Amino acid sequence: MNKALWSKKALAIPACAAIVIGGMTLVASPANADPADLKVTSQSVAGRVLTVQGQGTAGEYIQLDDDVRGTRHTIGTDGSWTITYTIPGTDTAQHTYTIEQVLPSGLNQDGETTVTAAAQPTTPAFAITSHTVSGRTVTVSGTGNPDNTVQIDPQSAPIVRHQIAADGSWSFTFQIPGTDTDTHQYTVLEEDNNFRVQAQGSFTAAAEAATPASQFSLTSPKNGSTVASRTVTYTGTGTPGDLVNVLDASGNRAAPQVLVAADGTWTTTGTFSDSAATVQNLSVNQIGGAQGQGEVDFTITLPAVAVTPGGGTGTQPGTGTGTGTGTGTGAATGTAAGTTGTTAGTTAATGTTPGAPALPVVSG
Repeated sequence: MNKALWSKKALAIPACAAIVIGGMTLVASPANADPADLKVTSQSVAGRVLTVQGQGTAGEYIQLDDDVRGTRHTIGTDGSWTITYTIPGTDTAQHTYTIEQVLPSGLNQDGETTVTAAAQPTTPAFAITSHTVSGRTVTVSGTGNPDNTVQIDPQSAPIVRHQIAADGSWSFTFQIPGTDTDTHQYTVLEEDNNFRVQAQGSFTAAAEAATPASQFSLTSPKNGSTVASRTVTYTGTGTPGDLVNVLDASGNRAAPQVLVAADGTWTTTGTFSDSAATVQNLSVNQIGGAQGQGEVDFTITLPAVAVTPGGGTGTQPGTGTGTGTGTGTGAATGTAAGTTGTTAGTTAATGTTPGAPALPVVSG
């Protein structure tokens, strides 16, 4: 039924008046009780639920004007009634509510009264809603009872308690002690003013590895060290995103230019030629947003170039047509044989130098 048919605001019918609706004749009966019978005996609010109790005329209807459909019901035989109404919205401001008593016909109002009430602030349940880590600093946030405080456990002394805000939110930071980057469990305690734990929750976090953002360095090879190969790998630390150069004594790159990685480390590898000097005076530097943060000069000793043994061996007799013979001994790595004699035997050779000359032929 439309509220206009039984609300005082839409319809006021004199006693015994008749109206025709949809072909049906409705007759309003006169009030059978003094409106003064309607009264409120108690009211209360729990959260956003308003409860009103009172007395009225048995058999008539009682209703809350703001929610007729949800609250309208018949007053009991003892004249008592109870209305329960959930205050909509989220505000906690005071509002006035009208309670109406309506005749059994549902057409005439038989008195009204008002109550004023405000919804209670909702007490959020305790919860950890987020946590982040920057370096060794942890920021943790959540919700809880504004009457209480929160603190981290365990933590280094002194213990710091943080008041939960009026809207039920809280947030604080703390430092992870020590130097490790292991994962640890932390507990947030909600406590009342007497330090009694009312609720708690846990989370895990690990400190971030320290980034040497402003410390350019060479970690290997060490200054003055002897390296195992003419291919050398250089490593160090620096500012993420900056360029690193490895230069020889003439200012030429001894390895490809490289960017410092996000974790603050860098590495690059270069190879020296066989003709490069054994002792190398080198330097590394950083170029970029942190330009000028440092240059490291250092010296390394390269291994000598390996020598391949020669292939010549033994002696070879001459093949001349003369009567003389000759033999010669050459260098250890030679490849040529001795020359052939014309009147004497040819010389033999085992190296690159010719053999000793053949003895002259003596006639007669």
